Amino acid sequence: MKPFKKEDVHPLAINIQKLQRYNYEYFNCEEVVFFEYIVVKGMAFKKIEEFFHSSETIRQETGIKKHSLNSIIKKFENLGIISIEVKGMPRVKHFKVHFPRIVELIPNIYQLSESSKLYPNFSKHLSDYFLPLVENYQKKNSNKNNKNNNNLTHTNIELDNERQSCENLIMSFNNFLSSLKYKKNISPAALKFNEMDLYRALKNYDIEIICEYIQQFFNEKSNATLSNFFAFDEIAFNKLKFIEQKIADENEFVEKFLETLQNVYDDRVELYNEDEENDITIPETQLVITARIKILLKFALKYRSELQIKNAFIAYIDAIHNDQLTVSKILPYFLSTKNDEYEIIDKYLEIYTLNYTNSKYY
Repeated sequence: MKPFKKEDVHPLAINIQKLQRYNYEYFNCEEVVFFEYIVVKGMAFKKIEEFFHSSETIRQETGIKKHSLNSIIKKFENLGIISIEVKGMPRVKHFKVHFPRIVELIPNIYQLSESSKLYPNFSKHLSDYFLPLVENYQKKNSNKNNKNNNNLTHTNIELDNERQSCENLIMSFNNFLSSLKYKKNISPAALKFNEMDLYRALKNYDIEIICEYIQQFFNEKSNATLSNFFAFDEIAFNKLKFIEQKIADENEFVEKFLETLQNVYDDRVELYNEDEENDITIPETQLVITARIKILLKFALKYRSELQIKNAFIAYIDAIHNDQLTVSKILPYFLSTKNDEYEIIDKYLEIYTLNYTNSKYY
């Protein structure tokens, strides 16, 4: 007995309402049909990266006339949406759909709102549909170019749709941009961005992190624009170049500053041991540095300057050596916080300021 097949209650092939989403100054109606055709084909053949069809097969399946089809295929090649290789026996066109390029062109392909942006709900809908296809595309190409480096960045942070709608997210982000505009006297044109880029970045970063580095970007770059900030890494699809470079720079700075703290510690030990009034000798030792310590120091450097931390550390180490303070772990206690305040750093910075300028221990 054949399984029951649900009756097709909507026999028309085209959803007119969805068709109205397209920007017909960019694609005409036949080009829209071809666009959706290659997207569906590319998705269906994503495991082998390409699909192969003769022009006659495409004409039969789409109804696009021969002359028009040749022009459309050429246009899509020029736009970078597809590439074609003729191969096999018999010779036939093999089409490869470049989904990253499609994502770049989305603001041109679809109708924009009066504010020259995609409607928030539709923008989120497009990102949910196309970004997995782009990630698959990047993974396939990464495997082909480097078999030993085939892991693309996977989604680390997903937008929590149950707690926050995409409209609220965009509203919150726009409120941040509005504050930044007045604070930094930035032109509205410099703050224009593609909402798809924001959703894409949110796959890898918290919104707070994105906003933090946007402020740095506009502080450091002349003639900065938000569209330039959303420049993504060529290998790790959802990672932003500026953020990743800043993180690398910050990590390098933390490593060097930890060497500075070790030197400070060594100098204080030597100074203590040279003081004839001290009865005991403190042995030289290495500070215990873990991944957690590096993270704590990185955050501390966001709120206290290098000089403040260094000077506070001098007074802190002397307090330990002079039995004014007993701690089990030197750096974790020094970098600890209470109620979001760096009480230990601030306490010993004050001691340093009051007592060390003319001290023999300075």
